[in-house]
Amino acid sequence: MTSPVASLRLPAPARAWWALGLLVALLFAAIGWGVHAIYQAREQRYRHQIEGGLQAVNHMQVRGVTDWRRRRLREAAALTDDRLLAQAVARWRATAAPDAEQAVRERLRILVEHVRYTAAYFVDPQGRLILDAGGPATGTLQPPEMRALEGALARAEPGIVELRRDPSFAFPFFGLLAPLYDGTASLGAIWLVMDARTTLYPLLETWPTSSRTAESVLVERQDDTALFLSPLRHRSDEPLALRLPAEPGSRDPMVLAVAGVRGAFYGSDYRNQPVLAVASAVPDSPWLLVSKVDVADAFTAAQRREWLALSLFVSLGLLSLGCVVVLWQGRAWRRERALKAELERNLRWLDNAQKAASVGYFVYEGQSEAFIMSRMASAIFGLPSDGRMTLRTQYRIQRNGDGQVRWIEVWGEYGDSAGDGEPLLMTGTVQDITDRKHTEDELARYRNALESQVRMDPLTQVANRLALDEAVARAWSQALREGSSLALLMIDVDHFKAYNDYYGHVAGDRCLQRVASALASALGRPGDLLARYGGEEFAVLLPGADADAALAVAHRLQEVLRALSLEHRANPGGFTVTASMGLAHLRPADVVSAGTETRAGVDAAQPLFQQADAALYRAKQLGRDRVVSYDAQCAATLYEAGQPAPAIMLTYDI
Repeated sequence: MTSPVASLRLPAPARAWWALGLLVALLFAAIGWGVHAIYQAREQRYRHQIEGGLQAVNHMQVRGVTDWRRRRLREAAALTDDRLLAQAVARWRATAAPDAEQAVRERLRILVEHVRYTAAYFVDPQGRLILDAGGPATGTLQPPEMRALEGALARAEPGIVELRRDPSFAFPFFGLLAPLYDGTASLGAIWLVMDARTTLYPLLETWPTSSRTAESVLVERQDDTALFLSPLRHRSDEPLALRLPAEPGSRDPMVLAVAGVRGAFYGSDYRNQPVLAVASAVPDSPWLLVSKVDVADAFTAAQRREWLALSLFVSLGLLSLGCVVVLWQGRAWRRERALKAELERNLRWLDNAQKAASVGYFVYEGQSEAFIMSRMASAIFGLPSDGRMTLRTQYRIQRNGDGQVRWIEVWGEYGDSAGDGEPLLMTGTVQDITDRKHTEDELARYRNALESQVRMDPLTQVANRLALDEAVARAWSQALREGSSLALLMIDVDHFKAYNDYYGHVAGDRCLQRVASALASALGRPGDLLARYGGEEFAVLLPGADADAALAVAHRLQEVLRALSLEHRANPGGFTVTASMGLAHLRPADVVSAGTETRAGVDAAQPLFQQADAALYRAKQLGRDRVVSYDAQCAATLYEAGQPAPAIMLTYDI
């Protein structure tokens, strides 16, 4: 008689298939958990990369806006320090002579036409508009400008009027009040007006990608609102016209920025779209710069790649499951093959060990995943006999299957994992970092392009004033260390205002472009720099050049301009475009040893600029179209009534 317990037992084949089913279920659970963990880790990594890229763009644009503000403030400070301008204003205010008024108007015209300000006015200490580049002006300053004027006169330094709109101007503008003094007596101030649309807003429009939703916006907190200072990409509101209340709980990036949020964060913008945003403060200003991009736009490509990768991983899991079933059936066959392979490997090991008496050797044992190195091999790698070594490197490969060029990162580590002298184990990972490398390359190209754009004059495509200042500072420091000399050539196109009046401003721009191209082609030494100094004036820096070499360069530039034969029928000295040139040459070590106050950067090189400017002024007095080197007669122009010349001298046609 059969017992009930014995009748419930499964036969051996049924138990085997039950165990296989359990194994399959566990394998599926492991695959699902692994897929979820890998997806979460890769998604987090891509998120950090995209946030880092947006932060890099925001920081570069903040630096561009900061340089723009500081450049405007330096120009206003130069006017305050300009004693020749102050003396001209004082003489005009005291005598009301027409020639004195014309001299002041000429300076205002230079600020508008060459320094590219939209408007420039002289205002008296009471805020009344007295004169502009076209003639007498009427009206008084508005309260914001009046407060800036009072502060500027009280502190003897330029006052800033932040971005605003006013019925007097049909555009958002940025203003500065540069005070002028006759000794200690206040003469008034120069009011400079800059159209933000022409120079400031373009700094926010350059992006390293072609995203249709990415934009950067300047905002400012006023009372309990976020004021938009720059135009929006997806709305037609005028700048400085849109305000958003700074309400608690708002997810708008602009509101969060004025509430104090900084760095990368997520929110919902004025279109009610989820966005990734980065907010940063613009140094020395009340402005905030918010850069944002739609979340869907930023992460769509990455999510598509992740789903493809995960589908491949799932396919591999299913394939592995099939392999498990096949391996289950071929277990006996694999055991036999393993024994044969073990015997052959041991025989090869013995044979190689005998031949390796003078070289390092190693073996990788697949079954135990052990990487065994001899003492000599460890010594070759500079490791102790039981040491460990980690290797991390990047490769660019071309895949055999589809021919794609990919970047991979390989990490590997081997050593005595247990510390007890057992055979070394090798572990490692291989990661596809192609997208990260492409992002890094794009950011590097954008950074280089932005740096080049900041230091290049957009009209003539030669270096601008910022690039010249940086080059002079470096050359001055190097010449001071080495005891070498430094030369500077100031070039002014003769009667260029008459050229513009006769041919028009478009032809004048083309003339400056051809002049700049001709001058640049005549400079052959490495380190020589041609820069547009302002308007029709250029500067050539000649590091290490002595007086004779610098004079030869000046004559060569003059011959190049004459050979260009550009028509100029309004030139009293001929019918072609000519230029006056002033040359200065000195050794920085002599300036320092003479007791001159030690200064850093471009400020230390002001004697070089002053001498070159005085020589240029002398060249104009002698009839233009000539080269004049700085000498005693030029030195006389650096003094007025026994007073030293200002730190920065602006030159213009007499």
